[in-house]
Amino acid sequence: MIFRDLRTTRLGLQIIDGLCATGAMLLAYLIRIQFLPRFAFMESREIGQISVYLPYAILMGLLAPVILERRGIYRHFSVRKRGGVFSSMMEVSLVLFLIAVSLIFFLKESPSRVVFILFIPIYSFILFVREELFRRLSQSRRQAGQYSANLILISDSETSAERWSNLFADSATSVRVAHLLHPKQNSIEDFIEILHRESAGVVLFEVEPSNLPWSVKAIQACEEEGVEAWLSTDFVGNQIARAHFEDIMNRNLLVFRSARGGTWQSILKILFDRLISALLLLLLFPVFAIIWIAIRLESTGPALFLQQRSGRHGDPFTMYKFRTMVSNAEMQHAELKALNEMSGPVFKIKKDPRVTKVGNFLRFTSLDELPQLFNVFFGQMSLVGPRPLPTYETLAMTANAQRRRLSVTPGMTCLWQISGRNEVKDFSDWVRLDLEYIDQWSFWLDIQILLRTIPAVLFGRGAR
Repeated sequence: MIFRDLRTTRLGLQIIDGLCATGAMLLAYLIRIQFLPRFAFMESREIGQISVYLPYAILMGLLAPVILERRGIYRHFSVRKRGGVFSSMMEVSLVLFLIAVSLIFFLKESPSRVVFILFIPIYSFILFVREELFRRLSQSRRQAGQYSANLILISDSETSAERWSNLFADSATSVRVAHLLHPKQNSIEDFIEILHRESAGVVLFEVEPSNLPWSVKAIQACEEEGVEAWLSTDFVGNQIARAHFEDIMNRNLLVFRSARGGTWQSILKILFDRLISALLLLLLFPVFAIIWIAIRLESTGPALFLQQRSGRHGDPFTMYKFRTMVSNAEMQHAELKALNEMSGPVFKIKKDPRVTKVGNFLRFTSLDELPQLFNVFFGQMSLVGPRPLPTYETLAMTANAQRRRLSVTPGMTCLWQISGRNEVKDFSDWVRLDLEYIDQWSFWLDIQILLRTIPAVLFGRGAR
């Protein structure tokens, strides 16, 4: 079976990559202790014995296949350019390096950091060579007519059939498209006869909705004969959501998900939010107290402003902010609605007459947002994510694409903040930036946005 062959190949590559990671660590130690002292005047005896580095080498070997799997290195049907492959290898090596350095810090050990730095280029180069050898081996197998499986392609589009044939020809797997079959021009009996004649191990279906009943019968025939069937989800027409099967309550469901979740990065994001928000709340307690007193001294009313905002999927929650307006600002909203400078359902005024002097300073420095750290700590918000809108503004949205920004947890900062905040006057541009964040999300992107938020806040870029 093609999947069995792929799993065997994938498992073999994972074992090889794990052993290579262990070997790269030991080679880095050997270079540090044998060669660098001759050229860089380094004392080899100060870095400890090899027994100190052996546990780290074993750890690298165990973690490397997991991280490579996450980076999609074992997706053999994908066509990858050499430059992209090498950058992925470098990224994986860097992640392993950071994990090892973090472990050194927590264990309070003192091995040579140079060994771990040398590991990065050594393992990246080894992985690149291994990938190139695997690519050439697959090409030589195809040229020699050695295929892991014969594939029957069922498609009602010549363009689609040509695209799939080219993809298999350019991929690293040894799959032969043995026969092309049109569902409207062939009966199920014809399909079964071709299935037997070609000794097919897999059947790929990419059909229009009108041909799904025929495809269902063909898939049932594949199931009876133990032949694997692949069904393309292009008949749905989705362009953003990724399709995958999940076993839910003992039923196989085809799930379309546009927001990324349930990954190690999303778990890391949750832990990072809780840890950083708790730490900042402790460190900034004196700042909270000073702002609280300043607000109460200038105007009557509570120092905190509580408002119902839309959370994930529009679920309302109470968001906390320091009050920057007069206490009856909400009652004046209708009177100022004609002065709104933002298109769409949101309400923004550059020189809002309701803002107090202290509130103006808080808005310019974004200090009024600090109480939202409580929302982050409670899990209602994240440090990075689309800004939560008041519930009445969310209800005013009419386009489905606008509501897709609600598919993730809202945050204190996002691409909108680092792109000029309120200088973005068109709500469609605001939504576009939020959707760009959702579609490209990664934990590293969150870190980048947080770092870029600091100068945006310090210089009050687009603050209002």
